Amino acid sequence: MSGNVVLREQVRAGVVECPLCGRQIARPTDHLLVHSSSTTVTVDNADAIECPACDGVTFVVDRSV
Repeated sequence: MSGNVVLREQVRAGVVECPLCGRQIARPTDHLLVHSSSTTVTVDNADAIECPACDGVTFVVDRSV
């Protein structure tokens, strides 16, 4: 996989490594972001994930880009 993306299935599995700093994101579902009027953020509607270590934001995609 290339670029600043993580697979949605990795987030579901709870195994996400930040492509920016390389660190493992503990409890990735706690760091999900959604860019819509939705008040509930889930793995299914998340657009991105924020790394608590480097504060970088990575896009969540359904398949490899």
